[in-house]
Amino acid sequence: MRRAAVITVTACAAVWVLMRWVLYDFFQLGDTRVYEHAVRMIDAGALPYRDFDVEYPPLATGFFWLVGRVPVDYQLAFSLAMLVSLIATALAALVAARILGVGPRRQALAAAIVAITPLALGTLVQTRYDLLLAALLGWTLVAALRGRYALAWTLLAVATAVKLVPVLLVPALLLWHSHNRGRRPAFDGALAFGAGVAATILPFFAMAPDATWRLFGYHLDRPLQIESLGSSITHALGRPFQAVNSFGSENVVGSLPDALSAGSTVLLLACLAGTLIAFRGRLRRDPQTGGAALVGAFAATMAATIALGKVISPQYLVWLLPAALLVEGRRGRFAAGILIVAMGLTQLVFPLLYADLVERGADLPVWLLVARNALLLALVVAVWPWAGRIRRSTPLAGAPAQP
Repeated sequence: MRRAAVITVTACAAVWVLMRWVLYDFFQLGDTRVYEHAVRMIDAGALPYRDFDVEYPPLATGFFWLVGRVPVDYQLAFSLAMLVSLIATALAALVAARILGVGPRRQALAAAIVAITPLALGTLVQTRYDLLLAALLGWTLVAALRGRYALAWTLLAVATAVKLVPVLLVPALLLWHSHNRGRRPAFDGALAFGAGVAATILPFFAMAPDATWRLFGYHLDRPLQIESLGSSITHALGRPFQAVNSFGSENVVGSLPDALSAGSTVLLLACLAGTLIAFRGRLRRDPQTGGAALVGAFAATMAATIALGKVISPQYLVWLLPAALLVEGRRGRFAAGILIVAMGLTQLVFPLLYADLVERGADLPVWLLVARNALLLALVVAVWPWAGRIRRSTPLAGAPAQP
């Protein structure tokens, strides 16, 4: 294990150096300026939400401030923080794979795909903080597989307070905890999760309720972003729409985009409910392979959220790490291949062909988006938690004993 960890860390660092200083122009993309502005405001004595607008949850803003304590240029400091997050995600993939009992090749494959993500997805991974979320979700999965539920709930609470999306994983973790330890401990864990998230938000809500509420309203009110599934269908069909720049992105509005937005939201809710039903059924049928089902539930939840959401920013694909790489059997290998190809297509569209898409609606980026979004839908199917039984040499910690 130590040798594999050293190789993983070295590979992540080597790829990062190759990405940042050899292959890509670091300054072509950048949310770090937004993060650095928040840091400067806080250092000047201003409070988030009350004194200046922030679209990110409180712990994300706190993370930006913490990065600002590193005594180097902020962009370099943030890049290094994302490198640490990449390493943490790759190590989580390696540890989770070993817990699940998959073979050495699959372990190496999972860690390797995480390591090459900066090359597959592009330089934006070092200017957005989504790799931090991937690391938190990866270690949440490890803690849950190990039966360390207090730690799992804590990490999930931190992830939710960093970026709101992980709240969608609460039902899956609740089912897993209840399956292994009973309903009362599971509900206690969920309550502790809720209290932890509330503790990060309520102080700001008390000081500036309207501004803090915009943290949620901002995401609920957004129209279809130009890279979303509904937008790519609208473009491919050649139907009329209005392009607008709002909410920090290029979006599409109109009768068809609005209908597709509503339809994709309904389909997303159905997919999330279906994932839980499949996960619960899998636990009942085959309780000793529940760990594989948990991985599928995590991966399917995140994949459906990305594929059917109103916004698909390129960096969202890292949310699938490492869970989508740990799905069992042939479907798992298929899912890993889908993810790599989807990342490559995403980078082709953004940033390489993004101007052609936004300014001219060119055919090539439109059909690349259609292909990428179709792959994301295929990924939902590939990681669905009713895949075949995983073979392992040792039982999972926290799993119910054999009768």
